[in-house]
Amino acid sequence: MEDFIDRKEELDRLKSLFNTEEPELAVVYGRRRIGKTALSTEALKERDNSVYFQAVETTKKDQLESFISTAKQNFPGLIDLRQEWEPVLKHLIQEDAIVVLDEFPYLVDSDESLPSVLQKLWDHETGDSQAKFVLTGSSIGMMHDIALTGGSPLYGRVSQNPNGEFSIDQLPFSAAAEFFPNYTNEEKVLAFSIFGGTPHYLNAINSEKNIAENIQSGILSQNGALHSEPETVLRMELDEVNRYFAILKSISRGNRSRNEIINDTGIEQSSSGYYLDRLEKLHIIQKDHPVTEDPRKSRKTRYRIRDQFFKFWFRFVYGQTTSYDMYGENAYEDLIQPEIGDFASETFEHLCQEAAVNIHSDLRFRKIGRWWRKGREIDIVGLTNENEILVGEVKFTSSALGYNTLSKLEEDTKQLNIDKDKRYALFSKNGFKKSVKEAAKERENLYLHSLDDIIGNLT
Repeated sequence: MEDFIDRKEELDRLKSLFNTEEPELAVVYGRRRIGKTALSTEALKERDNSVYFQAVETTKKDQLESFISTAKQNFPGLIDLRQEWEPVLKHLIQEDAIVVLDEFPYLVDSDESLPSVLQKLWDHETGDSQAKFVLTGSSIGMMHDIALTGGSPLYGRVSQNPNGEFSIDQLPFSAAAEFFPNYTNEEKVLAFSIFGGTPHYLNAINSEKNIAENIQSGILSQNGALHSEPETVLRMELDEVNRYFAILKSISRGNRSRNEIINDTGIEQSSSGYYLDRLEKLHIIQKDHPVTEDPRKSRKTRYRIRDQFFKFWFRFVYGQTTSYDMYGENAYEDLIQPEIGDFASETFEHLCQEAAVNIHSDLRFRKIGRWWRKGREIDIVGLTNENEILVGEVKFTSSALGYNTLSKLEEDTKQLNIDKDKRYALFSKNGFKKSVKEAAKERENLYLHSLDDIIGNLT
């Protein structure tokens, strides 16, 4: 059984939905392994008027028999009914049941009429009922097609309150860090940059082992629990997986613009948008734009892998199994450790952006993120409606941050063309050189933030 950690907001949303005196139909979706099942079962604890059913890929007859076998424990009257979805679900509505249908698309695959049956019952049988139905699914596109887009039978039936539809995303750093409580702050950043915030991946970590041992046994070993995980997930969700693999491998190597990805993979420009959009809908990649621009209008688009474990796997594991077998127990130390600091730097940058919101809360940011233009880049730009903005630089290196980093930040900031007072912030894993510390003593607009400051403002 996987640990249930955090998810307070999502848990409160489901419980609030269950506690209304009206019939409710909700849709919850999110990638595989993200924790939808754990969330649903946690929300149903101590509720005897409930049914939790996880569908699988099988026939209609088998699905229905399995559902009735599960549901009859709390609703024994089901065994006397004709074994069809309509009378079974009608009985549960009349009993004010809470019904969670996990992996609902599998049920629809086995019986395409099921959404229409549920729609009919919802329209005609729920008037005096307090029944709740929660439909969950890992196939985000299918969940939209089945219940959320115009033309689908259930369109318009999903509860309009804020809890009627929501997605489950990765755990934040503060929750993920609970899976490795024995690690130092630096190790926590490294672990999060590798395993991300997916509960299933985090549960594979043995916090009594160091990061190298966890990677060696859990990922690099062909018997490791996560050795082929991204490949398995993608093959379950996608066709033509080789093209998606090529795109993800390219992005993991540092190609971020569409042209860079096209040139690196050889995928035709005319079809590249389809593959990138598909990966974005699955929450595996996402688009980034300079923080000062409107994403709806900006042509400065970069792609990044938003799932840290997928990013790690495509950079270090995909296509390299033979090399790791040859190196054996020294594979991590020889092939990964020299690059792991550079790999983790992007995740650390995003953590610093999150921490900056708390550290500099007096600025009341309306937007915070990265900025770039014509070869100039700034790791953190915090925009406000006041007369001051934050600009920051992040370093996840083994050496202390030097004055040259501050000088470069000040030069790059001139290209922002924002006529507001600047607050400069430097974020460093390994402290600051004497010249930087002296500058901070002399300047009221310069702030230095250590690793402990950053983590302390995230957990």
